[in-house]
Amino acid sequence: MAQDPTLGGTALLRVAGMPLAAWTQAGSPDLFARLAEHTRDRERRAERARALAERLGATVVPHPGLTAADRRAVLALRRRLHSGAAPGPAGCRLLERLPAARDLTPEAVLLCAEAESAEKALREVERTVAAERARVGALGWALVCTSPVMRAFLQEAAPGVPADVVRRLAEGESWEGQRLRKRGAYLWRALGRAAAKTTPRGWAGQVVPLPVAPTAAHHGHGSRLLPAGATLGALAAEAVENVHLLRGRLGALDLRASAPATLVAPAPLHFLDPAGDATQTGTGVLRCWVIDQHQRGRMRQVVLRRTRPLDAVLAQLADGPRTLGDVEAALLGTAAIRAADPGPAVLRGFLAHLVELGVLQVCAAPRRRSTAWLPARQVLERNVLPRPAPTPAAQRGAGLRAHDGDVVARHGGATGAAAPSGGRSAAVGSAPSPGRDRDAAAAARMPPPGHDHGADAPVPRGDCAAAAHTGGSGAWFIDSYRTVSAAVPREAVDRVQRGLRIAARVARLQEADRIPATRTRAPAPELAALDERPRPLGEILARNLPDGSCPPPSPQTPRRYTGWHPAETTDSGYALLLAHLAAHTGEEQVDLDDELLDGLGAPPARTALPPWPLDCLLRPLPGPGPVAVLETASPAGILDARFADALHTLFGGYANPTGYRAFLSGVERLTGARFVELLVPPLAERAANAVRRPVVTEWWTGDPDPAPYQGPAGSSARYLALDRITLRRHGAQVIAEADGRRILPVHHATRSPLPPYDVLVRLLMAAGHPAASRVMRLDGTIEALPGAERLPRVTVGGDLVVSPAVWRVPRTRLWRPGDGDLAKARALGALRLGAGLPRFAFVRAVPRAKPVPVDFESLTALHQLERICAHQPGPELVVEEMLPAPGQLLLRDPLHEGAAVAAQLLLRLPHEQSAGELAALAAAALRGATDVPGARPSAAGRHRGGAHPSRPLKEDSNARNHATQRPRRPHR
Repeated sequence: MAQDPTLGGTALLRVAGMPLAAWTQAGSPDLFARLAEHTRDRERRAERARALAERLGATVVPHPGLTAADRRAVLALRRRLHSGAAPGPAGCRLLERLPAARDLTPEAVLLCAEAESAEKALREVERTVAAERARVGALGWALVCTSPVMRAFLQEAAPGVPADVVRRLAEGESWEGQRLRKRGAYLWRALGRAAAKTTPRGWAGQVVPLPVAPTAAHHGHGSRLLPAGATLGALAAEAVENVHLLRGRLGALDLRASAPATLVAPAPLHFLDPAGDATQTGTGVLRCWVIDQHQRGRMRQVVLRRTRPLDAVLAQLADGPRTLGDVEAALLGTAAIRAADPGPAVLRGFLAHLVELGVLQVCAAPRRRSTAWLPARQVLERNVLPRPAPTPAAQRGAGLRAHDGDVVARHGGATGAAAPSGGRSAAVGSAPSPGRDRDAAAAARMPPPGHDHGADAPVPRGDCAAAAHTGGSGAWFIDSYRTVSAAVPREAVDRVQRGLRIAARVARLQEADRIPATRTRAPAPELAALDERPRPLGEILARNLPDGSCPPPSPQTPRRYTGWHPAETTDSGYALLLAHLAAHTGEEQVDLDDELLDGLGAPPARTALPPWPLDCLLRPLPGPGPVAVLETASPAGILDARFADALHTLFGGYANPTGYRAFLSGVERLTGARFVELLVPPLAERAANAVRRPVVTEWWTGDPDPAPYQGPAGSSARYLALDRITLRRHGAQVIAEADGRRILPVHHATRSPLPPYDVLVRLLMAAGHPAASRVMRLDGTIEALPGAERLPRVTVGGDLVVSPAVWRVPRTRLWRPGDGDLAKARALGALRLGAGLPRFAFVRAVPRAKPVPVDFESLTALHQLERICAHQPGPELVVEEMLPAPGQLLLRDPLHEGAAVAAQLLLRLPHEQSAGELAALAAAALRGATDVPGARPSAAGRHRGGAHPSRPLKEDSNARNHATQRPRRPHR
């Protein structure tokens, strides 16, 4: 009997590509200390001036010996002093000649002298600010020139910036000039992204797998997630073609000249309207949503009248991609095609026309290339990163020529990292074991000759011109990987699990307040018309999608999480929890424990977490105290999906998808339902490869071509056409069925779908497993208390920080738009001093917007805050402490001379349960619903479309293991 796999035996580190100390070099504590001291002196002088004004009004103004002119002069001086300004020389002379002011004159003279001295000091500070501005600009450029990580990042994000900086410096421009100041501000934003954020992106964010191991194996740091001083090791990378650009090139192929082995499939989003069989007269239409070739960020609708030849083509492609030769051979023998009496050339022309319209698509898997493992010391000495993608010149040559033979070969299983004839794959091998020999072991697995690994010549440090001429291209996406000699102790994982249970109880309180038991959650608009009668998905889509084209989405990012909010029910447990937080706003930290939540009526800890594997995104902390900051807890298999293939290739295996696949299979066996992966294509070049994922279900729907998402392994699953799916409502539940069997859609992608796919995703995901959609995020407490200016750090059970300390800062406390650098720096220093802000923080314009790292003792903060205000209008800024702070980082990187780097840890829970044990709980939760899955096959729910005579979802279709399942048909 096969052993029941565990769910989370491997954790993933997400590591910043640059040390945080590089970003903090832009700070000038001495300058801002001088500005703070100047501000404090000015405030003390203002208090003394106002006190002098009171004495002046009490003793001098009413004196009978004053003339009318002197009284007017004294009153004017008093108004000046009341404003906090020191008296000028003229005011001092006035007091000196008035006998009634003899006792006040020394104080006035002293204030005048101090103000003049402070003004001279301020002019010196102004020169220092100008010099600091030039220093920061030159430093940012020097860091970019000397860091291969930053060169690679800019090559991807803004390839024209380095060349522009080189040109302007060669022309004699200064960093104090307006144009280079803008370039310098961009460079520091890029440095902040690469140093303070760990989201994987090229070399700016790297991925490191490490095992979850027993505490006994880890000498004294068992209660911490990472040992202090843990060191990263060797480097490797994988490059994958941009899926969106690949699709664009394939769409431009001339199918008339293509080889018979070329693969074709229907458009990603197509359905029949009305659903069902076409009559002999061709009743109904086929609706397809395709990318507009003239404006690739826009979708347009293509509507074709259903004809027998068109139905025949769709019938041949009902199970997914097929080769052109197979389709033609099958079609030339059908009655529908014989009746039209075309020759092979006419049929090929008809298929080519469908490709040109976007009704059919040419299929190909994106090419993959991986590098050898290189020790960090070697990379540091050569100052060049491993580069798996071909050079831009090579891309413009062979890489961009989409030959038919190349298309076919790339779909069949060659990943681009496979060894040539007679060679051995460079990437496959056992993972390097932790220890001092890890770098050497990883580096020893060298690829065979013939691979394009980008073995460039070393780049001299500081060669800015060389950095400027390394052109970039968006045709490939690079993900970078590291090794580490560490493991996550189970004792620390237990603490995370305990804290997560308490956090889940808080989230349940929030949810109960937002949606009390007396009312139900409002359905999505697309689902409002559903009733108990099964309705074809295509019919629902036709009713809810626009008739014309879909414009590009709004640039404003939709809100993805719902957490802290003002109480909607005054007597709820959540309202009492907010009152508890409001009563402790002056404290440094507030802990929420089980005893407190019991008193507030929170659900018990044993039922707070959903019966579903969760991926927890954590920022490890040093001891003592909480082990980490909890960022999110979300359904498993999403955040790590893109990296699964590369982890298997580079490290010899990645067990988490296997455990997750076993969990889903267990739920299927116990319930009779079928999980179906929803594949939605990327509609833009940026972040297109976020759709990549491993195969975890036996069925998929949406895009008929799985290769861009799952590579050659996608052919091991089966395609379920959207036309075979029906939706109905049973009470508050949405039920999706295919061939009378309940299906549970899943969507393992990090990016929110763009129109019109957002409607499709909302419709299908509403019918998913109820436990598979819970996302927990508890930062941003200040959103729940609109009147609070500051809220303390919030922890749960002393194990996790769920919300760092946060401040609300009115924008009126910032500088005026026309102020110079000195006035802005003074306002920034006064803001930090007055509000009690930490030096290092994340700033947002509104809660839950994208956080921007800000150093409040750096001139770079001026541009960053102005940019935040310009992009997000509003009355305030939200400032959150940076936790861990730069001095609290645990991980060291020899690529940066052992400097500390920021890290996140992706941990899959529950770790103490096997896949089968958790599957039993998930199945029980599903069987406990009002509608038992698969209990009543419905004739109305069965496939009725004559154009798609595909096989049904079999009872035993999940009995086979994915690792050994024979593909339905090879994608050659």
